[in-house]
Amino acid sequence: MAVMLGARWDDPSQNARFAEARRRGLLDYAEVNYPIPWKADPAALGLPVLAHTSSNPTCSVHGINPDVAELVRDGARAADSPWIGEHLTWLGSADTGSLGYQINPLFTEDFCEIAAENIAALKQFYGRPVALELGPVYTGATKYESEMHFLADVAIAADTPIILDVTHWQIANRNLDRPPEYGLDALPEDRIIELHIAGMRQGSDGFWHDAHQLSPADEIFDMVEAFARRLPALRAVTFEHHGSAPEADFYAGLERLRRFIPANDG
Repeated sequence: MAVMLGARWDDPSQNARFAEARRRGLLDYAEVNYPIPWKADPAALGLPVLAHTSSNPTCSVHGINPDVAELVRDGARAADSPWIGEHLTWLGSADTGSLGYQINPLFTEDFCEIAAENIAALKQFYGRPVALELGPVYTGATKYESEMHFLADVAIAADTPIILDVTHWQIANRNLDRPPEYGLDALPEDRIIELHIAGMRQGSDGFWHDAHQLSPADEIFDMVEAFARRLPALRAVTFEHHGSAPEADFYAGLERLRRFIPANDG
């Protein structure tokens, strides 16, 4: 099956650049982050939609907020999304019970079990597959060798596919002073169905962070190209570029990815 090329969509301020990218043949889909702004309509993009969310605390013993899950489910159902991307996080980014950003769980067997139970419940509620993604990591694992081993165990226990965010993976390896390839062998490659690529930066605190307002580094593009050629189950590559970032960088990033991800004709 051909690999699709898409970009992350958060709100209607991005509609014009998505329309232009579509006109240029640079987009096969939009990855829409639910819940979406009130009255926003991703269908207006005229593109297939992959549903994604960072709002559910999938690793929390308190479970999932049913109101948020319902919004995600209804959006994915309306878009006929083939799967829903979910972050493995102790605290999500929903407005209720959140600090406005994600907090990773402790990487322990107990949290693995909780996450697998929550994901199994979400799969049933959504009525479609759930693909699991890790956020950036800043401290070492506790009971697990790494967060990548934790992701693999949750995915296997919940029988789910995986989203490999290549930038998040490299942020973690830099923050923990690990080789660039560290942790990849922990993942079952036949479960990786989507890749994410974005910019990153080193902060004044010395840590590396997500930076969707920046273009990805050359080495991140090179890794994504290698993965796109070798991963057996890969179906999508998502470029995550913030809507407030330079429009020219958005097109340039997609054009570079399109060199090795041919246009999908169906």
